[in-house]
Amino acid sequence: MIRTVIVDDEAYIRDELKYFLDQLEDVEIVGETGDGDEVLEIIEREKPDLVFLDIELGHANGLTIARRIMQMWEPPKIILSTAYDKYAVMGFELSVSDYILKPFSLERIRNAVSKAMGSIKNESVRKADENSRMDKIAASRNGRIYLVDTSDIIHIQAKGNGAAIVTREGTYEISSNLKEIEESFHGGKFIRIHKSSIVNVDFVEEIIPWFNYTCKLRLRGLDEELTVSRNYFKSFKENFKI
Repeated sequence: MIRTVIVDDEAYIRDELKYFLDQLEDVEIVGETGDGDEVLEIIEREKPDLVFLDIELGHANGLTIARRIMQMWEPPKIILSTAYDKYAVMGFELSVSDYILKPFSLERIRNAVSKAMGSIKNESVRKADENSRMDKIAASRNGRIYLVDTSDIIHIQAKGNGAAIVTREGTYEISSNLKEIEESFHGGKFIRIHKSSIVNVDFVEEIIPWFNYTCKLRLRGLDEELTVSRNYFKSFKENFKI
């Protein structure tokens, strides 16, 4: 799903965008605002993949906000919206994904979202390739930063907006969320078993059948058992050929 935030100071425009986006597959609206001062806060909290950003935001300037978004660590893609096409050149100078004019049309929004999704997927593949060559990950513990061997990670658990890495030596914390981690480790030995949990298949010792078409996992070096949720059970079975 493409996590999306809508920014426009007109409520009816936000409603119109939501109406069009609801007709597209793989788009999830995770936030909206008409206040330019709230935009960066919402992005930090929700970590969207895509932002529809109005250029004219009352007392705030959408282009200024776009520049601040682009300075963030791993910023979302931006689709600028306005009633005036004179801002198009300035928008593309900021390397925004696309630019749509009001009044909107479903086809134009569909094309803009498709273009952004293509770019997002290409970056995900690139990041996965880069991370597949990494055997260490930076994580914090007791106020200090350590380089943790990925081969030592037993499982990764969601924790607030970040995650906790459980290893044989102890638990560490990272700022990346599970969605980002899952994309980084795509195609590797780390698999998602629950909305809040990823496991290292090298540590799976026993698969215990459970009720409601799920199972539990006994992991080497871990006292507690982890549950594979129904939503991830099919892909889990395919991964282990069961």
